[in-house]
Amino acid sequence: MVTTATRFSRSRRATVVIGAAVLCVAVAGVALGATGPAIQTTTPQKASQITNVDVLRQQIRNYYGDPLGTGTFAPDSNYAREAESVATAGEHWLAARAHAQAPSGIKAIVLDVDDTTLATWNYELVSNWAYNPTTNATYVNGELFPAVPGMVQMVNDAARMGYAIIFITGRPASQEAATLGNLTDSDTIGLDAGYPAPTTLNDGEDGLFTKPTVANYPDYLRAACAGDPGGSCTTDHYKAATRAHIESLGYEIVANFGDQYSDFSGGYEDNTFKLPNPNYFLP
Repeated sequence: MVTTATRFSRSRRATVVIGAAVLCVAVAGVALGATGPAIQTTTPQKASQITNVDVLRQQIRNYYGDPLGTGTFAPDSNYAREAESVATAGEHWLAARAHAQAPSGIKAIVLDVDDTTLATWNYELVSNWAYNPTTNATYVNGELFPAVPGMVQMVNDAARMGYAIIFITGRPASQEAATLGNLTDSDTIGLDAGYPAPTTLNDGEDGLFTKPTVANYPDYLRAACAGDPGGSCTTDHYKAATRAHIESLGYEIVANFGDQYSDFSGGYEDNTFKLPNPNYFLP
């Protein structure tokens, strides 16, 4: 999938470069940022080979069924249909394996949050695709993100099939309560997207993993990310190490749902399902 905006880590992302295909014109395969894999692209020879940034923004609005940029995606939009198709494929996969014996005896699914279970389209519009931690925190702490189309039914059906429901997000630990409140009915602050409560794991941990500060890393993150700059986990190391930790507790991750390819790198899952996201790229 060709992404149209690139963002790099804070918890979810930080500096924005709108139109990766437009602005990544120095060299082919240039790595944008200090860490993470290179974004594979080409060097246009002429301006006519580049999609105009304003045209690209409008194409994205149209894809979400929101041509006027109101911040509300249409339930019959191409975005909604594509997301629903991924959720349906995931449900079929899970249903086919619901009664199979997992080697560990405990089957689970893992889900990312931003643009996998909660859609951030309203924030993309209000920020004009330029991430700002202060304004983004207003949306996160206000619990203002609706559910990604098709995903609530899929996750609730997975829970009824007996799967443990586990969320792994790059959002900081300071946003865990608000994230839980937006996903579920754990509070009355903002939107309740309708997801089931995360599964309490067999070691007593809750099933919503947010990214702690380096000083508070559990041993498994400290070990996995020792070689990262400052010992601070890159996105893919954090998520892969957390999945490895989950499997070490006796869970088989039958399906992993995410909107970024970095949600899947590092293994520890039987199958992966990528939700559509034309707005940003996380290495």
